[in-house]
Amino acid sequence: MRLCVRLAVLAAMLVALGIGLIYLRTDTSQAGHRLHILYAQKRSLEKTCCRLELAVAGLKNQERLRQEATDILADDAVEPPPPNGRPNGAAADRAFLVNRGKSASP
Repeated sequence: MRLCVRLAVLAAMLVALGIGLIYLRTDTSQAGHRLHILYAQKRSLEKTCCRLELAVAGLKNQERLRQEATDILADDAVEPPPPNGRPNGAAADRAFLVNRGKSASP
């Protein structure tokens, strides 16, 4: 009789240990999936940030180029016009650089 009680207690302890191990495995598996999803979201945010940084850098570069071209055109405005009435090649190129990103007005 005592042997049956001891075997029953041992069996109950083994079942409890098995349930605990299954719970631990399930929790670890869920944590792994959660970690994978969060890592993918982090990488996606990093890619988005890099794209935005490149876009901002490109816009700043275009603004700087437009400003330099405008400054050069302002410097050329004090020069006398060419004798034949047509702008020289360098001024036409600079005007193209300034108006490059702008659409034509109707």
